[in-house]
Amino acid sequence: MSAPASSRGVVLMGLVVLLALCGLAAVNFAESAVTARQREREVQLLWVGQQFRQAFESYYRATPGPVKHLPVTLDELVRDSRFPNPVRHLRKIYPDPIQPDVPWGILKRGNQIIGVYSQADGMPLRRASFAPGLESFEGATQYSAWRFMFVPRAATGPVPPAPARTAVPSASPTAATP
Repeated sequence: MSAPASSRGVVLMGLVVLLALCGLAAVNFAESAVTARQREREVQLLWVGQQFRQAFESYYRATPGPVKHLPVTLDELVRDSRFPNPVRHLRKIYPDPIQPDVPWGILKRGNQIIGVYSQADGMPLRRASFAPGLESFEGATQYSAWRFMFVPRAATGPVPPAPARTAVPSASPTAATP
């Protein structure tokens, strides 16, 4: 026995509505998963950037003698051979968590490296409530504006607005986990 045509139409319409709702739920889930991954990468970028900043400061303070200086290459942070036993200011050259295959941008003063930054042009989700020392990141519209640098007090002055962009290969293509 077949059902009347009107009841078949209602069932078909119910299935179409159910499929549309399932599709909407899938799109919302995908968007929230992408947002969660981006937030996680931002947290990693802030951690890795702070590791670099602290390594620059450690290198500077460990410089023997009265004339202090900063490294010329990032490798010097991993293996500082100015001492009889090499010193490690940074465990390894961490890759950029936002774009692991793209090298860090390098901020220089003369031939000395004062900082690093991500070369990613994406828009950060986080725009406020940064840790002390990172207040300059507030309102940034690109990750490349997040500059992790150490400028010694004796050498304070205006940081060049358009620093030399030097590409440095990452140590590994995987993102570092703090």
